[in-house]
Amino acid sequence: MPSLLGFGRSSTHKTPASAWDAVKRPKSIASPRERKASSAMDIFHHHHHHKEHSKEKRPSLNGKSGPGRKGSPKVAETVPAKLDVVMESPPLVFYGDATHSTGALLSGQLSLTVAEPEVKLQTMEMQMLATCTTKKPVDKNCPDCSTKTNEVYQWAFLTEPAVFKKGTHSFPFSYLMPGHYPATSDGRLGTIEYSLSARALTSCSEIISFTRPLKVQRALQPGNDKTSIRIFPPTQLAATVVLPPVIHPIGEFPVQMRIDGCVDRGKETQTHWSIKKMNWRIDERTKVISAACPKHAHKVGGEGKGVLHQDNRVIGGEDMKNGWKTDFDSPGGLIEMEFMASIKPGSNPLCDVETPTGFTVTHNLVIELIVAEEYCTNKNTKLVTPTGTARVLRMQFTLVLTERSGMGISWDEETPPTYEDVPTSPPGYQKMGMEDYNGEPFPYEELDSMRRGSA
Repeated sequence: MPSLLGFGRSSTHKTPASAWDAVKRPKSIASPRERKASSAMDIFHHHHHHKEHSKEKRPSLNGKSGPGRKGSPKVAETVPAKLDVVMESPPLVFYGDATHSTGALLSGQLSLTVAEPEVKLQTMEMQMLATCTTKKPVDKNCPDCSTKTNEVYQWAFLTEPAVFKKGTHSFPFSYLMPGHYPATSDGRLGTIEYSLSARALTSCSEIISFTRPLKVQRALQPGNDKTSIRIFPPTQLAATVVLPPVIHPIGEFPVQMRIDGCVDRGKETQTHWSIKKMNWRIDERTKVISAACPKHAHKVGGEGKGVLHQDNRVIGGEDMKNGWKTDFDSPGGLIEMEFMASIKPGSNPLCDVETPTGFTVTHNLVIELIVAEEYCTNKNTKLVTPTGTARVLRMQFTLVLTERSGMGISWDEETPPTYEDVPTSPPGYQKMGMEDYNGEPFPYEELDSMRRGSA
């Protein structure tokens, strides 16, 4: 099966340590005397209370009782210790695109809290996992087709069994996530999730586990505005649109548009195009390739192939009937307008994502103009007559949706600079030695005289 999302290690399930496969809880075995006593009591109870037994339910093992009878309180299972993760690093944000990002630094401490006087651990490790879930798998009843988990990194905190006293014990960990990893996404076709999964195995074959989800984001630095030109033959209309390089899930962004070539002048008459209606919308397009597991590879034509799923939805838009300025007296005619566009609140948009396995999310700005042709004389341009000709001008522009960068400081820019001329250690003194002083004694001033002088 191809590697998921471009990670190094790939598997359809989480990769446990070898010790987890052999762990089984021992079943309680009753002694022969207990079995005989219980059989006799069952016969006695069945002989004298058959009618009551048929009417009433037997109390369940979890402490819940039948109707009309109070059950014994539920006994909670005691845990010898528990695990927790304390994060010390800032939020995981990749600054820049997947090609130029230097990654994000993950650091923290794995906390082990022992409740008993002491506990002996055989192994204790933690994994960073990347899970990709396809909501339209090749086989809907197959977990291997819908979910694939990769081990991004692994920490082994114990090299040999160790005993820990009652209290809290901390184990530091750190990892530099590469910048080409995709950000966390949760769409209608699939999800990309990251998590920390810690496990500890006691000497009594008890498993202590803890899972903490991680949110990975990507932020692109804003740059210069982008200018795009669209022409609409056979007319002379040409639209110039200025857009910001990136947009954000929350907040507005300006859109500037200018239309040239609106007027066609003759010797005595002229025709011009006027805008009657304008609307804009933001489309979000998601593509997911659902790969099949080896068991169901025959459904898609072989191993390594999948089924392409697409989903388009509108996450913002507006209809406008005014807000533009026309200037038909200028050479060629001119129409200018500027409006503020934004993503509809509550739409839960996804940031742009592209993975090697085919999970992509893109956004487009679609602008539609309804223009009508009008006729007038050069002597009286205010008296216009519609010619009955109308056109729909449709334009589409690529938008890059990303999280806000904030300060925009990557981890490598926060570290102090390094100096090549400074050695790694002080100079050595191998040729120097200690010798006794045989000269005249140094002059020594009594302490009392120094005190009197200072007073």
